[in-house]
Amino acid sequence: MNKENLFDTEDILSEGGVRDLFEEVEVGEGEKIVKQGDAGTDLFIVDSGQCVVIDDKGAGRIIDSLDRGDVFGEMAFLGGELRSATVRSNTPCKLLKLSREPFVRFLRKQAVPGTKFLIFLERFMVERLRKADSLRVLISGDQDLSGKRGLQQLRADIRARNTKPLLSADDPILSEICHWIYARNDQVLFREGERTTDLFIIRKGEVVVVDEGAGGFLLGTFGANDAVGEKCFLDGKPRSDTAKVRGNAEILMFTRDTLVELLERDSSMAIGLSLGLGSLLARRLSMANRTLRLLTYEELREKAEVSRLLSEMRKSLRIKTLH
Repeated sequence: MNKENLFDTEDILSEGGVRDLFEEVEVGEGEKIVKQGDAGTDLFIVDSGQCVVIDDKGAGRIIDSLDRGDVFGEMAFLGGELRSATVRSNTPCKLLKLSREPFVRFLRKQAVPGTKFLIFLERFMVERLRKADSLRVLISGDQDLSGKRGLQQLRADIRARNTKPLLSADDPILSEICHWIYARNDQVLFREGERTTDLFIIRKGEVVVVDEGAGGFLLGTFGANDAVGEKCFLDGKPRSDTAKVRGNAEILMFTRDTLVELLERDSSMAIGLSLGLGSLLARRLSMANRTLRLLTYEELREKAEVSRLLSEMRKSLRIKTLH
């Protein structure tokens, strides 16, 4: 196995029995499949029929439609987040349902195909996070956000939940296959535009991430047990932001090749990292969605770029092999 094979998720349902984990579910027209705000960890794929996605907090506005091959419920499945929207069947539908517990059992027995499926889901969430960051930058140019109520509390809520490390930094295997960085103030981990895919896991200290193309707009401050660089690690695209150390920090640099080697040497640790990344992405996407709801951007919807980004953020994940 090599990193190209691990990150090639084109025919994901044909990998190692993943398709057999799904349960077929039939629903009639007009049925609520998931309800905004409810707990749940099931993931769904539309096999036939059509569903609509509804924002109950936005006066019941329909914000997306789902057709054959579209996936929903990934945030709850990966991170245990409350349902971010209501999904209702618009026609009689046949769905494929995947529950988290049997998937985790499968993952522990079939680490490679299970990890590839996680990477597939996480790449989709990364794409939505990229759009959310771009929206925040656009909106900040039109509003003074310094006094916006609730934003500081949202950030505190997310960071308070970020207490479990992605990896045990003291494990001897990591000393053999990873590179430790003992960084000083203002040291750059990666810069906007670079074509690198390293993941940086913070053990001590803080890292700030900024959008240099937007005049140094602050996208986030990340501390112990958090990670930066996950977007490019998963999707391989050029860096869309710059990460700098604030103060002194201890950081573990983790590469794609390292993940492949870890799967071969200690699959349980690799699985823990993959599940942890999924949970981290779900929290960040939840934070992004809640932040955008707090911002007053209704009057900005007529701007073409804002409208385009909002539309692309709502685009659903699609399993191509169903088509």
